Amino acid sequence: MKKIVIIGGGIAGLAAAYHIHEEISKSTPVACTLLESSEKFGGKISTMRFDGFIVERGPDSFISQKPQAIELCKKLGLEDRLTGTSPDHPNTYVCLKNKLVTMPDGLSLMIPTKFMPFIFSPLFSWLGKIRMGMDLFIPKKKGNDDESLASFVRRRMGKEALEKMAEPMLAGIYASDPELMSINSTFPMFVQTEQKYRSLILGMLARKRQQMIHQAKVPKGKQPFSLFMTLKNGLDEMVETLVEKATNVTFRAGTKVTDLSRAEEGWKLTLADGSFINADAVISAAPAKISAHLIEQTSPKVASLLNRIRYVSTATVSIAYKKEGFPHPLDGFGFVVPKKEGKRILACTWTSSKFPERVPEKHVMLRCFVGGAMRQELAELDEDAIATMVREELLDIMGIDCEPVFLKVFKYKKSNVQYQVGHASLIKSIREELQFLPGIFVTGSAYTGIGIPDCIRDGMNAAKETIEFLANKTNT
Repeated sequence: MKKIVIIGGGIAGLAAAYHIHEEISKSTPVACTLLESSEKFGGKISTMRFDGFIVERGPDSFISQKPQAIELCKKLGLEDRLTGTSPDHPNTYVCLKNKLVTMPDGLSLMIPTKFMPFIFSPLFSWLGKIRMGMDLFIPKKKGNDDESLASFVRRRMGKEALEKMAEPMLAGIYASDPELMSINSTFPMFVQTEQKYRSLILGMLARKRQQMIHQAKVPKGKQPFSLFMTLKNGLDEMVETLVEKATNVTFRAGTKVTDLSRAEEGWKLTLADGSFINADAVISAAPAKISAHLIEQTSPKVASLLNRIRYVSTATVSIAYKKEGFPHPLDGFGFVVPKKEGKRILACTWTSSKFPERVPEKHVMLRCFVGGAMRQELAELDEDAIATMVREELLDIMGIDCEPVFLKVFKYKKSNVQYQVGHASLIKSIREELQFLPGIFVTGSAYTGIGIPDCIRDGMNAAKETIEFLANKTNT
């Protein structure tokens, strides 16, 4: 029987494991073991539960427009556990000169689809509004060469749109420098919209009309999913349930792989305790830099390519207060902070407004984001310094001077991947070179998408490729 070993128990590795579990259930003759170096599965997905609070160390939700996470939850029997964001306070704010200014209604990512709220918004100057409106007349770009997010937005919408929307909102998702971010690898829908409709505004209006037509066909009583979804008891529910239900896979936590080398039949994995595991195929779902280290002796070229994928440091700070005497109404999902404001936080999510069920009665909870490509040194400070810094920023921006019920800092050193200009070409080169290492596959956030649905899709695709490889190997 052919053996598959998965290195890394983040969501990509777990998704690969679940697909293999399903294949084994269909009588595919393979055995599968997943090895995770830490004592817990899930990677960045990690939920704390205490005193009625549900606190996410990493991601707190996933986007519903990409179906893979919802489909996996359905397979796991978690459909009734899915929940969306609260509809009560859908506003998002931008911090400008220590004041929170509402994003205009109808803004889709950064593209205005309602003209009156946009025209009367105090967020942009009249010159900025006119420049953004010029998108209606600017010709589409010729060719498909990659460019930075900053270059794309300046070309289509102007400097003000970049500084006040794209940089804090879009680059903030990736904790990236917009001058270096690959538009093709991070927001390909913008490139596709420009090529199809010439204008981003016209394209978004067309997409909005299509969505309205689609929604009109949805049977009454069947409510569409909100844009952001999560699980009622935290995203750990997905991890815990998957490990429990993937009974055809052996899961080993606290098992670190230190080397990956060729064997007579396939591959040999050396573990930290000095023992070995042999495998016919290996799926590395570890960060690219760890995969590079494991494969360096066998293929310096693949390792060199993997090491070109950059990572930066980030930190999140979850902080809760008693609602009584709290100085802000929290009438929205939170705010983002443009770089030019000179603040030390990137954004703040008002968790208790976004997901009210995560906070006990008579309390509120916020989550602040620190670091990223442009200020990663701040995320590498000690926890006390980060906590003090965040409290000072919240006082300046929101007027919060009351004592918190709790404050928790979660640091992620060099663990947030960066998709820089030319990323797709780099990944193509990695895939091509891996063909000279038959039986080795890579997956995870470093390659084709950082979100939970992206990682699930990539993990399952890696599993499919592995099963196909072993089937062809058996037949030959």
